[in-house]
Amino acid sequence: MIEGTAVQPWKLVLIGLAAGLLSGGFGVGGGIILVPLLLAVGMVRHRAHATSLASIFPIAVAGAVTFALSGEVNLGLGLAVGVGGVIGSIVGASLMNRLSTRSLSIFFGLVLLTAGIRMIFSSDPLPLSAGFGDLTLVLVAVGIGVVSGFFAGVAGVGGGIIIVPATVLLLGFSQHEAQGTSLLAIILTSIAATIINRKNRRVSLRDAITVGIGGVVGSIAASQLALGVDGRTLSAIFGAFAVLISVRTLYEAYTARPEPA
Repeated sequence: MIEGTAVQPWKLVLIGLAAGLLSGGFGVGGGIILVPLLLAVGMVRHRAHATSLASIFPIAVAGAVTFALSGEVNLGLGLAVGVGGVIGSIVGASLMNRLSTRSLSIFFGLVLLTAGIRMIFSSDPLPLSAGFGDLTLVLVAVGIGVVSGFFAGVAGVGGGIIIVPATVLLLGFSQHEAQGTSLLAIILTSIAATIINRKNRRVSLRDAITVGIGGVVGSIAASQLALGVDGRTLSAIFGAFAVLISVRTLYEAYTARPEPA
């Protein structure tokens, strides 16, 4: 049986709308806003994380299709990131019930802070990426997926907050291509983690679908707006957004009471 009290559907739709705007605008799944909002309306933490991941599926599909219609999705490397994300999310979702997240949050926050600052001042790829061959690019893409998928499975987010800066800096993607490709990869991550969460009886698909309804509307609208913004400007905005999320993550990790693994 799924724990927690029922949440009114209109609240779930509004939460999904907010997440969809974030997803379409920045190429992330929206879980970084979904989880705290679901907690705020009364969901218990594990159910909120699991519902977030399930609802990210339709949100990411809507955003990915919008970017793909404008030619801003790298299908091959996006699928490679997605395959890595499936592996990472299965491990992360399986560990969600047992893992002490404080040290993991600190590591996540520091990585995100570094990437965010780098993207604010320059969205140029790192020098080492210029020498990557096709096989190396695929392996790097899979590695990006594994790391992002692991954090997705543990934290209930889609993983785009890692995928977008990583594909820009390591794979040489433009900001628009990174966001569209990120949303494609997130689709696979969401499916894999949700299968695990369903087995653990952590998610209500009805709640996830309700959140997804609002999310699809927001994702399509924000994706269209993002495609009209200059890539360099969008990269700097995303970098600032990543820095804010990293600061919040580090603050919460610092002030949280240590939990046993």
